Amino acid sequence: MKSFAGKNIKYLVFVFFLYSVYSFINSKVHAQQINLTVSPPNQELSVRPGEQTRIQIKFINKSDENLSGYIKTADFLVLDKDGSPTLFDIPQANNRFTASKWLSPSEDRVTIGANEQYVSTVTINVPKDAYPCGRYTSVYFEPATQPLGGKAIKIDTESAVAFRLSSLIYLNVEGECKENAFVSKFSVPKFLEYGPVPIDVEILNRSDYHISPRAAVSLTNILSEKPVDTQVLPLKNIFPDAPRVYKVDVGKKWMIGKYKVMLAGGYGKTGRTLNNITYVFVFPWRVALMIILTLLVLYFLTRSIIERMNAKTTVLEKEIEEEKEEIEKLREALKKRSD
Repeated sequence: MKSFAGKNIKYLVFVFFLYSVYSFINSKVHAQQINLTVSPPNQELSVRPGEQTRIQIKFINKSDENLSGYIKTADFLVLDKDGSPTLFDIPQANNRFTASKWLSPSEDRVTIGANEQYVSTVTINVPKDAYPCGRYTSVYFEPATQPLGGKAIKIDTESAVAFRLSSLIYLNVEGECKENAFVSKFSVPKFLEYGPVPIDVEILNRSDYHISPRAAVSLTNILSEKPVDTQVLPLKNIFPDAPRVYKVDVGKKWMIGKYKVMLAGGYGKTGRTLNNITYVFVFPWRVALMIILTLLVLYFLTRSIIERMNAKTTVLEKEIEEEKEEIEKLREALKKRSD
């Protein structure tokens, strides 16, 4: 009896194991099949206080399975130096850049058919007393909770945040805006053996809206006052109260001397400027040391050879003088005999 019960337990364990393996493989297959995208991933609009406008956002299901979920809105902030957005379902206190309450999607819950798309029409109602300048919000698709053994989701979009398929919306409310940005970091080595010169730039935006600075870093030899190289910084959005980091290399490998590194650019609607200057000294000291040592070796080697040649010449001259004296003595001796 015990043997029969033991066999049944082993059988049940084996069946459970097979079911677990099947469920795992099945979920992996579906995870590869489901594919979502959003268009556009971000968009920028200019609006006026009291205005109503509409936008459309397309959610595309490229998988072979129907997908049900919710169309929701959320504000976002950029909290890091790389420009990555963070969504907030609950509006942040004392945040003048929120606008999620202004948005009304046409539907709250939708089902996107396999290999089909859903277009959400979003109404934007701007309050009459809306604070001007930048507002940052989003419309996103959140899949409905799946039952046990349900299908996993593979999100394919640059705007996917925490498994939410998001379309980011930048609203520019008309009005007078504060423009204030500055270079908060301009890191350049004081000394380098070789170029190019690595430069870290950080720009902090204290404006009332996001900016996209146009700037370049130039490298100039201070002796000749001739530009050696100029690199344009990539065009990036910098959101309010957030910094943005740029990394760039200027110059070439072989350089000698002191160089001026200058950042120059502009931003904003009124042509505000960004400037910074520092200096770097470049000298390939190891190569220079090798050249000096080589020259010293050649100098002492040449000097030694010359000294040896001079010594041999002196010996030869002395021997010649001695031979001359011997010849003179012999000549005098022969002369006496002949007399």
